[in-house]
Formats: sequence, structure tokens, C-alpha cells
Amino acid sequence: MFDRYASRLYDFTARHKRFVQLILIFLIIISLAALFFVKFESNMSEILPQNKIISRSIEFFRDSNIAGKVIVSLELTSPDKDQKDLLREIDSLAGSMDKSLFPAIAVGISESSSANAIDNMFKNLPGMVSESEISQIDSWINVERVSQKLHDAYLQLLKPQGVFMNSMLRSDPLGLRMLVFEKLKTLSSSTGYDVEIKDGHFISRDGRHAMLIANSAVPVTDSEGSKKLLDSLKNNLKKLPEYISADIICVHAHTVSNEKTIRRDINFISVVAAVVLILLYVFVIRDFSAVLIFFVPVIALLFSIVLSYFFLGKLSYWVIGLGSTVAGITIDYGTHVYFAARGKIDPSTFVKHVIKPVSFGAFTTIAIFIAFFFSKIEGYNQLAVFTIITIILSTAVSIFVLPHLIVNTTGKSHFADHAANKLENTNLSNGLTVLSWLFLTFALASFAAHVEFERDIKKIDGTEKNIIQAEERFHKTWGGEKTHAVFVVSSKNYEEALEVNEKIYSEAVQAVGTGNFTSIALLLPSEKTRKENSERWNRFWSEDRRQRLRKLFLEEGRKYDFSENAFEPFFSNLKAYSSKNDVPDFNFLERFVHKTNDDYRLMSFFPDTKEYVDLLNEISTRYPNTYLVSETVLSDTLSKVVSADLKLMIWISAVSVMVLTYMCFFNIRETLIALVPPATGIIWLMGIMSLLGLSINVANMIAGVLAIGLASDYGIFMTYRSRFNIQAGTVLAITLCTVTTLIGAGVLIFAKHPALSSVGVTMVIGVGTGFLSSIVVVPKLCELFVKKR
Repeated sequence: MFDRYASRLYDFTARHKRFVQLILIFLIIISLAALFFVKFESNMSEILPQNKIISRSIEFFRDSNIAGKVIVSLELTSPDKDQKDLLREIDSLAGSMDKSLFPAIAVGISESSSANAIDNMFKNLPGMVSESEISQIDSWINVERVSQKLHDAYLQLLKPQGVFMNSMLRSDPLGLRMLVFEKLKTLSSSTGYDVEIKDGHFISRDGRHAMLIANSAVPVTDSEGSKKLLDSLKNNLKKLPEYISADIICVHAHTVSNEKTIRRDINFISVVAAVVLILLYVFVIRDFSAVLIFFVPVIALLFSIVLSYFFLGKLSYWVIGLGSTVAGITIDYGTHVYFAARGKIDPSTFVKHVIKPVSFGAFTTIAIFIAFFFSKIEGYNQLAVFTIITIILSTAVSIFVLPHLIVNTTGKSHFADHAANKLENTNLSNGLTVLSWLFLTFALASFAAHVEFERDIKKIDGTEKNIIQAEERFHKTWGGEKTHAVFVVSSKNYEEALEVNEKIYSEAVQAVGTGNFTSIALLLPSEKTRKENSERWNRFWSEDRRQRLRKLFLEEGRKYDFSENAFEPFFSNLKAYSSKNDVPDFNFLERFVHKTNDDYRLMSFFPDTKEYVDLLNEISTRYPNTYLVSETVLSDTLSKVVSADLKLMIWISAVSVMVLTYMCFFNIRETLIALVPPATGIIWLMGIMSLLGLSINVANMIAGVLAIGLASDYGIFMTYRSRFNIQAGTVLAITLCTVTTLIGAGVLIFAKHPALSSVGVTMVIGVGTGFLSSIVVVPKLCELFVKKR
């Protein structure tokens, strides 16, 4: 039935070929015009699975003020310049930056703002001080402690800067501020950075580096926005004098660098592959009309972009990139039709002979991409729509338009004809090759079971070396190379968030230790705890205890000529502080407290190791609206989700390919023989990857599925060829298609981006082994089990 209707459609297009060609030209013009209205997106989040943990982590990084930071480290390179020159230039840089891209810029902390922040904390001391700290204060109220503190105060006042410390020493002679300092010191340790504050600026210990920290208005997943942001910043850095060098540290640089590397690789690969392929076709076929084969996927791509955008409403750059690679394999369909039609006085019989294998080869590839609709990765769904449209259009143009453009070709290549005859009549398949294939397949199957999925996302990160080197210099100067995970408490009510955060802190320090969990709960306990602490503070500072301390100050103060009312501000503050129960300003605590449009997020930090992640994840499960943001968790989750996707897609693809292959032959034996190349491709691919120590990742997963689809086409063509005695140049066409695919994939191996390189390796192994089995195994199996018609 398929052959009958396909033949009728072919005859119809043959009779009306001028009309069909005019319609095609008209559609090309319309599509070219429509391209100006297509808007492409470059959001990398579309290639990540739609998983709660992954989506939440991406959302956290997008909305938080952590991932959006842009850091600039300036280095003084000339020995003739001093720190004043360095500070002047970093101040100038901060003033010149675009405020629409960098809404908040900091080059340090001024002494006044730091003092105000500390005073603000100190005023809220009653609500922060725990029962154990009250006991510590009680141990300070004795002659030895008071005498030591007044002696230290006396020495401080004798120094030139003593005049500026007079007020602070009078308001806190007992050193209660140290309780605040210790808490702040614990919080600052979570950053892991080694920073000094000099003249209100962030300075390295060697005094030769200054740091600028800016908040970005551009999400790190927005590659176009990130490029604009970095271009603006680099233009500002160009104005720096020669004795200043600068390093940019931000996630945006990784986003832009990955896209830049991919585009550069694709451009280079496209040019090299196109030149080599054209030379190959010209050398082998020696027929100018063969160039028309290359126009088939180009036309199909043009239509697919417009139609996909119409159906989806959006289209991603990376989908176009991968889809274009898939479109490249549709050259195979045009190649088979070309060899069937070229040089024939009446090519209809030969073209009709290949319509069914070409069509079912396309159907099996389509079936593979239908499996992508079951993926949790939105980008794969887009890719499925785009590639299916491309394959359908390429197949239609190859079968019903291309033959009528090359039917009158007379420029036959003796080389191509000789090669076609030689390949058609040479039997490379025999019992020995089949036995060897069986032995190797069983051997590699044992290794295939041990191939692993790549859990470390950084292994397929194509960030340029200069960015990695800049980060290494930064960490060498400033520290902070250790990765921290984040324990997030989210709530619409701020006080509720504080209460949950306090409970989690209490459990977390018991699980991983006080030194391994840094939380704002040290400074911001819940309202209930603040109230209890304040009441305890008031009870502690009874009139008797105040008088006893006042007497100690008076007696010990006489030794250093302090007046009787020298420390009266301290006792006045005790009375004033006892009624305070306020919440400190957010700006000082932005690393730990973040306000979004919908909720409050309190963030605690801990070392990102599997042991700590497991312990704290157990705590998180007991508290709703809490979660971990961790590279370890993200990698493990991504690995599990994508590997589950891969297994599902492989099963769906396998079943679809088997069903469609059977529909092509309606014969069990022929179906099983035609499935030998795709089965060989997947077993040998997994086995060889395991032997070479290669792993499956998000990128080469698609390439592996695609390689199976191509091998499936080879199986169908070679099995179908064995049915008849028609010389349609099938073996030469398959060989040429394989060579062109291996050239394109082979060039990918040399790509600088590891993801593209892994795609190239996967395609070469999968397609190469599938082709070999179709040439050296399928013919012998057909000879043994299939009768020629």
C-alpha cells in the first residue's frame, strides 16, 4: 500500500514538476521574509531538566544576590606606584560603571558605616545574648577583669588615636562589644576570603590588590545580557593606566564564554566540514548538480525555523545549533535519491525503488526524536519539534523535487560509476566476519554495562582558559576557593523565617559542628528568643549588680585617674538597651538575608561535601519551605534525572524503531536483520566508551541517540537492497553518507568545547560501528535467511 501511494505521488510531482518548483521557490521567499520576525532566546536554563531541585537551585541563583555578584580585582603592577594610586583608580572605576547594569557598587566599608553597623548590633545586644553568654559576662565582673580592661583603656587613650576612642571606651569599658565582634567574625568566616579594610577599601594582605564588588541587574542565565554587561565593564577597564591590571570574576563570564566557544567551534567546524564534503562530492561524483543535495537540508532548515517558531512561540539558539547538526544527516536522503536517479534515461523506476527505504529511514529517525517529547528537559521538547519538521521536509524535497532537477544530468563520473559497480558486486560479508562480529559484540556488551554518567557538570564546561586563570589568580590573592553549600529557609513572614532558622541552626550544629555551619541565627534569633534573652538580660542587670560594677569601676579607675562619672554612659546604655528588641538593618546582612518579591530567604553556609549534605538534607526534610543549594546535590540530581531521561528515551526509541522497521518489511527475519546495525552501534558505543574511560553526559546523549537512528537507516537500506536485483547505488550511497557523517563528526572531536568534542567522539564510534555491521554482517545474514524477489 505504501509503495502504491508513494509511486502515485511521485508520478504526480513528475507531471507537475514546474508547478511544484514554483511553489517551493515561493515558500522559500516567504520563509526568508518571516525570518526577520523570528526572535531567538539564549536562556541556558532551557537545557536543564524540569526538576524541583534543579529548578529551585537555578531560581535561587537567578534571584539571589550571591550568584549575581560581579567582582573586579585590581593589581598594582608597577613598583613605582603606591596604594594611594591603587585606591584612586578603583574609586574612579566604581564611578564610571553603568548604574543600569550595576545598581550597587562597593569598593569597601567606610569606618563610619562599619561603626554604625556595629553600634546598631550593640544596641540590640540584650536580644542576642544567650544564657551561656550571660554567665560569661557575670565572670567578667571582678577586680581582675575590671582592672585589666581599665588598664588597656588607659593605654589606648595615651595613643594619638585615643581621642577618637574616648567615646567608645566610656560606653563599653567591660568589652561587651566583643560578644558582637565574635559573632560577626564567625559570620565573615563563611566567605572564606582574606580581606583587610584600609581607608574604607577592600585590600589584600600584600597591599597590592584592591577589590570591587558590584550587584548585577542581569540574570546569570541570560547570555545576551551577560555579554552586554561584560562589554560595558571591559570598556571601563580599558581606561585604567598601564600600571593597573584587572581580573573579572563572575558567573556571567562563564555564560558568555561557553556560548562564544560553542559558536566559534560551530563556525570553524561548519566551514571545514562543508569544504571537505563539497570536495568529496565533486571528486567522487564529478557532477555539478550534486551540489543540489546540500541545498535540501538548507531549505528544510529555513522552513523549520519559521514553522517551529510559529508552533512553539519561542526558539532557542542552542536548539538551532543542535537541530542544524541533525539536519546535516538528512543529506543522506538526497544522496540515496541522487544515486538512484543520476544518469538514468527514465529514473522513475530506480527512484521509486528507494522511496520506501528512504521514507522508513526518515520515519525511524523521527520516531527517535518523538521520544524526546517524554524528556523533562524543555529544550529537548523544542529540539524534537524542530528536527521532526526538518526531517519530514528534507525527505519530501529529496524524493519529490530533487530527482526532477537531476534527471537530465549527463555529466556522469566514471569514477563514481566504477566505485558503485565495484561496491555493489564486492562481497565483504562472509562467515568469518559474522563470527568475529558476534565475538566482539558479546565481549563489548560486558563492558557496556559499566559505562557511567558524568555527574560533574564542570567536565563539560567550555569556559575559556583566560577566565579560569583569572579565577585562580583571584583565589591565590583573596582566598575563597572552597565551595560552600547553602541551607535556605524561605517564608513570606520574616519572623517565622527567623524562628525556623533558629531551630535548624540548633540541630545543624549538633549534626556537623559549630565550626561547619554558619548561620545568621547567631545575630538574629527569633522574636521569642529575643524576648527571652532580653528578659534574662534585664534580670541579670539588677540594681545590686550595677552598683557592684559601678563600685569596681570607681575603685580601679582611681589608679588611672579616671573621673567618678567617666563610665556613666555605660550604665545609661544598660538601661536604654534593656528596652530594645529591634531587628538589625538588612544591608549589613545581605549575604544571609535576602528579600524577594514573594518571600524572605535566610541563608546559612556549610562545606559542600557529601557527608554534610546528607546530614543537613535529613534536617531539611523535617522543615517545609527549606532546601539545600549545593553543587553536590545539583550534580547528583542532574545525573539521576538525565540518566532516567536517557533510559526512557532509549526504550521508547528502541520500540519505535523496531515497530517501524517491521512495518517496512512485514517480515520478522528481515526486521531482525535490519536491526543489527543499530543494536551493534549502541552496544559497541557503550563498550568502547567504557574501555576508553569515557562517560555519558547531557551533550553526547543526543549524539548517541542520533547515531542509533543513522545505523538504523543503514540496516533498512542494506536489507531492502537484498530483496531485489536493482542496482541503485545503495552501497556507494551508504558509504558516501557514512564518510560525510564521519567527516562532520570527526571535525567535532577537535572542538575546544568539551561537550562538542564528546559529541564528535560519540558520533564517530556509533555511526562507524553501525556502518561496518551493515556492510560486513547484514549481507551475509540476508544471504542465509532472506529470499531475493
